[in-house]
Amino acid sequence: MRDTDVTSLHRFDEIENLLTQAKTGRRDLFSDKDFTARLADRLDRMLDGDRILSMDIFDTLVLRDNSSEITRFYEIGGKMADLATSHTGRDIAQVDAFVARHLGTKATYRASGKIRGCREGSLLEIHATASRILTGGGEMSSPFVEAELEYESARIEPNPFLVDYAARHRARGGRVVLLTDMYMHAEQVTQLLNLLGISSKQYDFLLSSADTKVSKASGGIFRNMQEEMQAAPGEFVHIGDSFRGDVAQPIRQGWQALHLPLAQADILERRKDHAKTATMLRETFNVDIDIAMPK
Repeated sequence: MRDTDVTSLHRFDEIENLLTQAKTGRRDLFSDKDFTARLADRLDRMLDGDRILSMDIFDTLVLRDNSSEITRFYEIGGKMADLATSHTGRDIAQVDAFVARHLGTKATYRASGKIRGCREGSLLEIHATASRILTGGGEMSSPFVEAELEYESARIEPNPFLVDYAARHRARGGRVVLLTDMYMHAEQVTQLLNLLGISSKQYDFLLSSADTKVSKASGGIFRNMQEEMQAAPGEFVHIGDSFRGDVAQPIRQGWQALHLPLAQADILERRKDHAKTATMLRETFNVDIDIAMPK
């Protein structure tokens, strides 16, 4: 058999394994010249010059610290309590504001109308509900949203490699789009990225499931992006940290995809942080909130 008749098999798991097994978390890898050179080469081959680079936002384009969701929401509750206390003249406790935000979250997901079988929450609705619980009216909704965005901006930072790679891809004629499964609307995500120094001039389009109601996990948002960009599935390469939402679903839609998973070290730190805050809430306030353990 001639060499040209032999089928070659290539394993493309080196990047994923390095990220997953990073002992100090994956943050350092995105600043490591050897690793980023390999990742850039992989992306260059997938994009083939002019395909559309699609990126997940949270834990991909921007990197979270290893605080857990329950800790972040409790700390946001502190910001909300300060605002509500100043507005009403009553002493509103941090834990009560935290619970009000959580109830707002549950309400917005439950009440959201289904689109293509999907539901998604809305940060505006979350804080409108929390405002009514804490103050009796909706007037604190906007201040609560602004406080949450400001808080979140201090908990995340740009991924230096991906910000630079996206700029180089656009400079050579490629397009860059952003996708997120998030209760923040595109306008709010844009504002948050601006706070981090990532301008809307650095990408071509941004879609959030808070607006579309269909998500990456359902696959529907990928079709929405195709319509927005007037492009075929084969023109997209998507990258992100969730296997289901950022790899399996885009591939089912005909896109190429690359998994950039969290390191096990990062997940462990987030789980420890979750357990610490959950225990404190239970033992101090007798509050047991159904926020999932990071995984």
